[in-house]
Amino acid sequence: MRTRRVLIGLSALALAVFACTLPGAVPPTPFVFPTANQTLTAIFAPTLGTTPSSPTAEAFPTIALTPVGTLPASPSVTPGTLLSRPNGTPLEASFLAQAPTVDGDLGEWSSTPYSLTQIVYGASRWSGLADSSAVFYLGWDDTHLYLAARVTDDQYVQLSKGTSLYLGDSLEIQLDADLASDFFVAELSGDDYQIGLSAGNFGSIAPGAYRWYPSSKSGVPANLEVAGKSTSGGYTLEASIPWSVFAITPAAGSRYGLVVSVSDNDAVGTAAQQSMISSVSSRTLLNPTTWGTMVLTGAGGGS
Repeated sequence: MRTRRVLIGLSALALAVFACTLPGAVPPTPFVFPTANQTLTAIFAPTLGTTPSSPTAEAFPTIALTPVGTLPASPSVTPGTLLSRPNGTPLEASFLAQAPTVDGDLGEWSSTPYSLTQIVYGASRWSGLADSSAVFYLGWDDTHLYLAARVTDDQYVQLSKGTSLYLGDSLEIQLDADLASDFFVAELSGDDYQIGLSAGNFGSIAPGAYRWYPSSKSGVPANLEVAGKSTSGGYTLEASIPWSVFAITPAAGSRYGLVVSVSDNDAVGTAAQQSMISSVSSRTLLNPTTWGTMVLTGAGGGS
């Protein structure tokens, strides 16, 4: 009996040892889930203690800026081309050895006249050459610029003077005194002039002139003479304008921006500017690049 009990005890011990070596016999290590308040970012966050490298700063290209007030050079421009606007053939002002008498009589003028027929304002109110057109002459000497015009006008009306003289039959010149320095500048500057010339009304209103621009010099220009006469088909006008009005010292061969215009008013008893014709079709009031060119020819100016 004792032997049987010993054998049973040894068998039980062997079974216990063998059971410990079977798969699944050892309890698994418990799995620890992340706490409920962790985000995906926290779960996949980089290991603490490492610092990501900073990205290299982007290199922006350096831009070369053109200083204010300078103009880019045009590859097709040569010094000679800066002397004439591309708006028609340059007008020649002939040197006059003897100054003309400013009286409205154009018998002294023998140079070739230029036509003034390009409608630039109020085209719907301009009925043609008989309504408003003109021929004009230019001359100069060391002290003055001279202008004479014969205007065709089927109805002469001038009720205004001074700053308002353009509201009636009258002439106007615009002159760029420094053509080369602002050749490409499409706005008025201090060397651009606008002067109105009126023959008056051949009665109570005397002939006169007014300078609108530069605005700092606006008013009646000193020592500027104007005269006019009524004709069967319109009127004549002569003007003697000191070069000092334009701050110019003249010389033969000098060139300036220039446009000559005629304002027309057919509304009897009313001050109005109904239309305007000019020496160049491109003429725009505030844009000197649309004007033409005047050349001083002949002797004079220290030549």
